[in-house]
Amino acid sequence: MNSTKKIVLPLSVLMLLSSTLAACSKAPAPASAPAEADYMKKPVTLVFKSQFDDSMEKFNERYGDRIRAKFPNVTVKFLPREKDLDILNLVASGTYPDIMYGNTSQIDQFLIGTGLAYDMSELIKKDNYDISRFEPALMDNLRNVTPAGTLYGLPMPWAGAQVLYYNKALFDRFGVPYPKDGMTWDEVYELAKKMTRNTGDQQYRGFSSFISAVLRDNQISLPYLDPKVDKMADSDQWKRLFSNLSRFYEIAGNNRDTKSRSQTIEEQAFMKGNVAMAINQFNKFPSFPPDLDWDMVSMPQFPGSPKVGSQAGSNYWFITKTNENKEISFQIIKYLLSDELQLEAAKKDATLPSLKKGAVNLEVLGQDVPALKGKHVQAVYNDPPAPAMPRREPNLKGADPNVLKTTMEEAFNRVVIDKIDINTALREASEKMDKAVAEKNNSEGKK
Repeated sequence: MNSTKKIVLPLSVLMLLSSTLAACSKAPAPASAPAEADYMKKPVTLVFKSQFDDSMEKFNERYGDRIRAKFPNVTVKFLPREKDLDILNLVASGTYPDIMYGNTSQIDQFLIGTGLAYDMSELIKKDNYDISRFEPALMDNLRNVTPAGTLYGLPMPWAGAQVLYYNKALFDRFGVPYPKDGMTWDEVYELAKKMTRNTGDQQYRGFSSFISAVLRDNQISLPYLDPKVDKMADSDQWKRLFSNLSRFYEIAGNNRDTKSRSQTIEEQAFMKGNVAMAINQFNKFPSFPPDLDWDMVSMPQFPGSPKVGSQAGSNYWFITKTNENKEISFQIIKYLLSDELQLEAAKKDATLPSLKKGAVNLEVLGQDVPALKGKHVQAVYNDPPAPAMPRREPNLKGADPNVLKTTMEEAFNRVVIDKIDINTALREASEKMDKAVAEKNNSEGKK
């Protein structure tokens, strides 16, 4: 005979089992999504301004159309560089851009001097945004030109790395082996002497350069002004740089056009087809004539020094002080600097990501650019960029970076065109820099 035990459970246990079974019979409720910030939905108009001569079409292709698609609540306006839309005229008329982009050489005029500079550190902290993802040299390059190391912007993809271009047809014609990655300046100098020749009806130059960029973005990270005092930086090191570059222009038959002091004429000399080698920025190749048979190798090196390229000459995104929609502006900049968009730009626009090396596969650089098919693009990133110039003491006034740049360019002209000695040219430059510092001190004292 079967016997059955009757088990009586307390009421509290029965209620617990009942609620548990009821919960198990239903699918788990999804976690509620975080509420989208109000600034991501509120209709806003943002005005963009470039330091450069970007057309409306170029801006929209690279940035504007992407922003409109990603942020449908944002109306994007772009102010091209025209006389009436010059940044000084805009500010004087009470028109203030919200987001700007430009480089550090004119940051005094373009951003700080106009009162539009804004420290983005608070936005970065609030967003918990990881700025360690960026190439340190690019971050230092901006911080070190501002009075207190202030982070006024974030680095854009860049293409200002310098390379040694060479004319393959000329090397083939004269039976001379092509340049190689990792050559020293002395080796390039000897090659320039070999390639400088006159065939009777044509003078061929062995070397040219974009002088202002070579001096400004020099590989030894030498600044115009001393980081600890408002005087020209180490004159012995400037003499070293001048001596290294000027000797190329002393090769018989290789000097630049002495009838013109224009940097542009010398920079573009390589494009004419009668110059064997040229130091210039990577972003200059689109200007080369289609029939120019060229390639490139990495920047020459100083013997005994670390193998580095030129300093990183990036452009930066800036949010202005007067911007009333800083939060969504920051989200837009984050989007434009995402890994995905930087990789796409590397392929389509041949720009180097502003990220640490290894974050993006650099082998895709220029992959979709017809003019770079078969070219040695590894030359662009073969060596790391030189460190940024040292940060200046925060109490120093300094001088307009653009004035300092043109002062040193003219000093170099004095050497290679006017044939004065380097010491005299640098002394003149030092006096002009003292004057530029005094002018800035006087102008700021009147504010």
